[in-house]
Amino acid sequence: MIIKEKKTQTKCCVKLRKPRRSRRTRKDEYDQDEVDGPVIDESVLSAKELLGLQQAEERLKRDCIYRLKKVPLYPSAKYTCKLCDVLIESVAFAHKHIKEKRHKKSLKEKQEEELLTALPPPTPSQIQAIGVAIENVVQEFGLNNEDLEERLNIKASKCSIILFVAECSLRLYGSSYSRFGFKTSDINIDIQFPANVSRIILLCLSVDADFHARIPVVVCREKQSGLICKVSAGNENACLTTKHLATLGKLEPTLVPLVIAFRYWAKLCCVDRPEEGGLSPYVFALMVIFFLQQRKEPFLPVYLGSWVPLVFESGQQCSAHAGQLWVELLRFYALEFNMADLVISIRLKEAVSRESKDWPKKRIAVEDPYSVKRNVARTLNSQLVYEYILHCLRATYKYFALPHKRSAKLSKKTSPNATEEKSEMLDHGKDAIKHENSELQNLDGRTNTAVMEDCRMETIGMPQTHRIDPSKLLCRVILRARDELDNTGSGDDDALSEEEEHFSIPIENEHFEENVGGHLRINLSQEDLTEKGSLFEENTAIEQCSESELFYEFSKPAFTKGKSPTVVCSLCKREGHLKRDCPEDFKKIELDPLPALTPKFSVILDQVCVQCYHDFAPNVVEDQAREHIRQNLENFIRQDFPGTKLNLFGSSKNGFGFKQSDLDICMTMDGLETAEGLDCIRIIEDLAKVLKKESGLRNVLPITTAKVPIVKFFHVRSGLEVDISLYNTLALHNTRLLSAYAAIDPRVKYLCYTMKVFTKICDIGDASRGSLSSYAYTLMVLYFLQQRNPPVIPVLQEIYKEPKKPEILVDGWNVYFFDKIEELSVVWPDCGKNTESIGQLWLGLLRFYTEEFDFKEHVICIRRKNLLTTFKKQWTSKYIVIEDPFDLNHNLGAGLSRKMTNFIMKAFINGRRVFGTPIKIFPKEYPSKMVSCF
Repeated sequence: MIIKEKKTQTKCCVKLRKPRRSRRTRKDEYDQDEVDGPVIDESVLSAKELLGLQQAEERLKRDCIYRLKKVPLYPSAKYTCKLCDVLIESVAFAHKHIKEKRHKKSLKEKQEEELLTALPPPTPSQIQAIGVAIENVVQEFGLNNEDLEERLNIKASKCSIILFVAECSLRLYGSSYSRFGFKTSDINIDIQFPANVSRIILLCLSVDADFHARIPVVVCREKQSGLICKVSAGNENACLTTKHLATLGKLEPTLVPLVIAFRYWAKLCCVDRPEEGGLSPYVFALMVIFFLQQRKEPFLPVYLGSWVPLVFESGQQCSAHAGQLWVELLRFYALEFNMADLVISIRLKEAVSRESKDWPKKRIAVEDPYSVKRNVARTLNSQLVYEYILHCLRATYKYFALPHKRSAKLSKKTSPNATEEKSEMLDHGKDAIKHENSELQNLDGRTNTAVMEDCRMETIGMPQTHRIDPSKLLCRVILRARDELDNTGSGDDDALSEEEEHFSIPIENEHFEENVGGHLRINLSQEDLTEKGSLFEENTAIEQCSESELFYEFSKPAFTKGKSPTVVCSLCKREGHLKRDCPEDFKKIELDPLPALTPKFSVILDQVCVQCYHDFAPNVVEDQAREHIRQNLENFIRQDFPGTKLNLFGSSKNGFGFKQSDLDICMTMDGLETAEGLDCIRIIEDLAKVLKKESGLRNVLPITTAKVPIVKFFHVRSGLEVDISLYNTLALHNTRLLSAYAAIDPRVKYLCYTMKVFTKICDIGDASRGSLSSYAYTLMVLYFLQQRNPPVIPVLQEIYKEPKKPEILVDGWNVYFFDKIEELSVVWPDCGKNTESIGQLWLGLLRFYTEEFDFKEHVICIRRKNLLTTFKKQWTSKYIVIEDPFDLNHNLGAGLSRKMTNFIMKAFINGRRVFGTPIKIFPKEYPSKMVSCF
């Protein structure tokens, strides 16, 4: 019989993750239940049965499955798998669980982690050889003084572009300035400009541009060097971070080669491409600095404030060779650092938890020292890529932690792609191997032959792009370790979904010198030892080898073991494509051509739109009831707040409200135009206390943390939810503007109601759940009607009789608009020219936003007729940009995610298909044509 918590649970295991409890908590529970007696009563078993049970349980222990004490929640459970965190009811099901792919993978990970943890520290000869490999990488790929001078000259040549703007200057930032980059790295240039100069003017001077990046840039290629230049404007945080890193690199010479080596490692492993789901290159620099700070003997201080020196004083400095630091760096991130719970932050010595920053516990978290709210590692959006990075870290650590000796016998035949050489793993002398013979059965009681396979190295070809100049190396050796234990990468056979978290063994954050005592713990079978008898013959100590006999190289095969990062789309989370090529992106969807709109179907669409209005618009009685509620509340509040005035705004007054929609009320005081000088939070709290005295109100709740503090409550008699805000005067003018547009043409109301019904049915109209508000969709309708040719409605904010546009300032914004609707025919030449039906306009709206309007380039803006670009608004990183007609800094689409944007646009695309395809016969099961269409 199997214990099951959910119907979807696998037969032989039950997860104990909801609610999640620590292993210590579960251990305490088991200890508390020990008084209840054992889960298996051995007294009823015969001697033979007891012996069989003991042998079976000993076998299960090898796979980390142990007998339980009684657990209250699952009293019939008898065993637990410590690796998979599941309960098992019998020995038979335990054997079945052992055969599962996930358990096998977890067991291999545990074995590998134990092997890696037991690796000894590198010897001085190893450290020297590793240092040579790092130096070779720096010499071949790193920036030298000549490269920096060339980049400074390129920056100087670009100054002529902005000479016409006074007080502007250019500055280098990024890896060109910090010297953490490669010879082929892009040149990052930032324009410093005074406050009175627009960033737009500066960046519009170039031939090519990426205006839709988070920081808009101009891109060009320098002809002579072929280097790519990226010019931004006002990228202050990036410049501050670069200056910090550059100063560190100048004061601590060991930092630069470590960062370049780590970046080159990331380049070889293909994990330094943020646009492909990897990490930004400068993240690796922050990771190196963090490691040097967190080391047991810190190599760098932590920078909590400006008074802290960037490097230690001469008497406090820790001396360590780059080769030793490199191995420790790999071990730190491969085995020791708790990436699941902690943040990589170079500002604080104390551990920074993800909870303190409200960052999810997924993959890697890295804090920018000058932009502390951003996780700069958030581009790593796939669990498979994260596991691949860990796989590469562990494989690389193993490669550099184990000694490699140059082979004495070189192949006489040399292929054009690679030099074939032999390389052998060295041991730490006879004593170490004798120690290993005694430990053959140490790991889970079984001989691990896979490690021996790791010792058999063979040469392979290396792509030309990854080669280091042979003249700069003592010898060219390219190795590939056939390591069966490195099974945590992104291969399809052992890949897990994000939901399937695996159990990991905690590693103490200590130096490995204290963990292993200088012995190499590799389990070898006697057969393998016999087969590799030469290993015993050549087991001389490492110290007897000269430096030239040890060799290390930055080699992609050695670091990746033949694996490659899985391409995972950050949008749909599926494998095989990137975000820019995602088939679910609405911009990639091919729209089918629509048939011609027949007169009969046009009439049907008219009827559907009109029915939306009649079914959902409040009647006169409800409007009067809302006004009556406002008056009663005003009279009641004035008893405690004399001079109070309440005004309805929002859907209750703008002409686009639904039946039973919330009642929005703005509270003001006689004699006070603004809330300046008022303690708004205290007034809201006092107001809530007053409203709680009224018996006809329920659930009175003051919300003082919102952008506009409000009091929410429920009006019992009407059944309406009511929100009272204090001095939300800009919303009052917004309401007046929308009401004026609704009064121009009846088609405006019909279309706005149809849009609201459409968004409600499609579940895309709730801003509190990450979508757009009904107000935003209303602005989309008005914008479409303004851009229609000929237009249905004018731009009221651009109509005025005076030579200059009048100014009526409220909260610092001009709220003027032409409100004399009866005179519109005189001042607006296009008045009455558009004679399209409601149905034609509705289909036209769906086609406008799916076929014509470019959301990436333009802003939905009802205050001007001419197109407004997202670049001019500097809202280039958003997906749907809708400008408030008065508060010009308010983008109503700012809260949209890419996923929600696609969801919204797919609804519009489906709406275009449904309303653009004539229906000859409506199904009888639908009570009306409107219900059939929606």
